[in-house]
Amino acid sequence: MLESWEGRFFITFTAVLEEKSFSRAADRLGYVQSTVTSHIRHLETTSGKKLFHRLPRGVEPTEAGMQLAPFAYQFISLGQSLQDALADTDSPSGIVRIGALESFAVSHLPHFLNGFLKRFTKVKLHMAPGLHNDITDLVANHRADLGIVPKPPERDDLLFSPLVEEKLVLVCAPALKEGFEQQGWRSLDDSAFISFGDQCIYHVKGRDLLRNMEIGIAEQLSFPSTELIKQTVSCGMGIAFLPESNVESEVAAGKLLPLPLAHEMTFIHGMITHKSRELNTAAKAFRQQLTAYFESV
Repeated sequence: MLESWEGRFFITFTAVLEEKSFSRAADRLGYVQSTVTSHIRHLETTSGKKLFHRLPRGVEPTEAGMQLAPFAYQFISLGQSLQDALADTDSPSGIVRIGALESFAVSHLPHFLNGFLKRFTKVKLHMAPGLHNDITDLVANHRADLGIVPKPPERDDLLFSPLVEEKLVLVCAPALKEGFEQQGWRSLDDSAFISFGDQCIYHVKGRDLLRNMEIGIAEQLSFPSTELIKQTVSCGMGIAFLPESNVESEVAAGKLLPLPLAHEMTFIHGMITHKSRELNTAAKAFRQQLTAYFESV
């Protein structure tokens, strides 16, 4: 089997996996679609397994496809590491795949990424947003080189390097704050608890804190982005726990106001990598530069 598999087939496979489409994978790789189809068919023929379910719109990996995925990413990473070792250059190049919380990325990464990409012009970044468990799975299954998460993962196969401590604040609209100052926590009984959903660590910790304070919330609303959560809170729809860095400008402008908490909530955001993964030079440069960036701020 091994002698029939080439790196280009795995590159095509991971592109289809990420794009969930043969045509989009072809566009990304600069191939015609028939080439992508041929590469996937070759892998399926050689492995004796169907790797993708063909759907009316796009594709989804089969169980065999999901089993192949971490090995495909390791194969590509190993090839890049070999290329780096043989290359006669000190300039890192290649793709770095990163998983990060959207709330962390929008607050902390734009300035860093601008400087990093100007310095390392041969490096390309592929960033996948997700929640804590999503990012942990990406790194554990070798679908991402690095991940940024709000707490150490409880896994023996991953390494955690602290980056920055983040304070979580409970915010509301000015009208709700006024009612709170007059009536206390009962003024929020008809308000919604707005968050990223039950899988979000901010939601879980915030919900538990409110319960411990014996504060009742009428309903829970889930939205997929930090900006949408902030906008709905500022309209008076409810309250939300968000990282302090996400709401600094809104609090300064009086659009959102913090509510007092019985206990301060903080998280140590850090970078995770797989113990057995040899990072390519581009990923090593990203890890080193990101660590230095947070040490300097």
